[in-house]
Amino acid sequence: MPLIYQQIGIFLIGIVTLGAGAWLLIHARDVARLFRTEPDVAVGPGRKQASRPTTWTMLTLFNAGWIGAPIFWSLTI
Repeated sequence: MPLIYQQIGIFLIGIVTLGAGAWLLIHARDVARLFRTEPDVAVGPGRKQASRPTTWTMLTLFNAGWIGAPIFWSLTI
């Protein structure tokens, strides 16, 4: 495989991971809501919340990206 394809692959994986990570940081309250077990913790006033499927999707993309990057890197070297 030519080197340019490896570089493009790592770049795309990095962009997806950084984008999902930024989204998760911006929507940290929604991530906390996914794992909340105490019903006493109330979400404070603020912006509209993201849907649960969207939050799970972004969490999955982020984890797939950081796990997939070293796997991709080791398989293409």
